[in-house]
Amino acid sequence: MSFVEFEVKIGLFVFIAIILLTIITFSIGDFLFKSGYNIDVIFSFANGVQNSAPVRLAGIEVGEVKEAAVFKDQEGKTKVRLKLWLTSDANIENDSKVCINTLGLIGEKYVEIIPGTPGRDFLKEGDSLVGVDSVSMEAMTKRAYDIGDKLNQVADSLNSILTQIQSGQGTLGKLVYDEALYDNIENMVSDIKDNPWKLLQRPRVTKDVVPDKAVKGNRGIF
Repeated sequence: MSFVEFEVKIGLFVFIAIILLTIITFSIGDFLFKSGYNIDVIFSFANGVQNSAPVRLAGIEVGEVKEAAVFKDQEGKTKVRLKLWLTSDANIENDSKVCINTLGLIGEKYVEIIPGTPGRDFLKEGDSLVGVDSVSMEAMTKRAYDIGDKLNQVADSLNSILTQIQSGQGTLGKLVYDEALYDNIENMVSDIKDNPWKLLQRPRVTKDVVPDKAVKGNRGIF
């Protein structure tokens, strides 16, 4: 075998290997030889999503993120434009909700599309949607700290109330620790049990009686 023939065989082997590797790579992505279309989704916060991140429709993978770019809107605010490639059989209503989710707590970021109203027009090539911004980890952590502070305040208030009760302060503390008050309440309850008719008895209303002499002596007044 000559040196030239050896080089030709090596080159042919490398070429075939590259083709096979390309086919395997695209097959893993499950989008080989599939037709599709592109749409844009605008976010204020991309939450770390990257190119090639999967796109899911109702939980089923139907595409991927082709491009993520930062731009300024007409008001000068910083926005993020995600260009999504979707398979042609992925019918997205024009009022669908788009958000960025995470697989697990710290897993891969992906784009979730929640189907819209049945009967609405479907998105087509070049259309755009405004996505629903996700909450950043910093905001979630701050909210958790705020909830923890409120719980601590509630716990401190409960401890203060329990301390007052244990020391006999306040109405509840007296009811719990004042034996004389407890005895009076117990006696009253026992008396009502023995004489329930007292609950139905109406107190008599007494009127001031003016003596006859006083009336006679003040006839001019009346």
